[in-house]
Amino acid sequence: MTFFRSFALLLVSLPLGTQLSNAQAPTVKMCALPTDSAATTKVTLAQTIAWADDLPLKVVCSDGKIYSLTQFTFVMITLKPFESREYGLANNGIPILARKAIDKMKVGDSIFLKDATGKGPDGTEIKLPRIVFAIKE
Repeated sequence: MTFFRSFALLLVSLPLGTQLSNAQAPTVKMCALPTDSAATTKVTLAQTIAWADDLPLKVVCSDGKIYSLTQFTFVMITLKPFESREYGLANNGIPILARKAIDKMKVGDSIFLKDATGKGPDGTEIKLPRIVFAIKE
């Protein structure tokens, strides 16, 4: 197992913080960026930028539905230099400093969205699982 995967698993296993919404408990196991390929945790920088600029932010989840993110805590993990930076709570978009940092991401860097809530196609808001994706190529 690579160092990055070990670190990502460690982050994912950390206890949840206080939720700031009245959303229902998570009913899906995994969410990823909507791309042309199957749901994956590895995306290109171009796909990440396009996702970040297309509001409302959307994720596709293991139940086959697309959810619009309404709230989440945005964390970026870079490998060189190795650091984890939390950009804070986001409501209906990415914090501006985080958006600027996305442009500077390199292969292996990751975005971690925790304490996420999203609205499904029927307008129901649910808590989503932690969402992690890494930059490839």
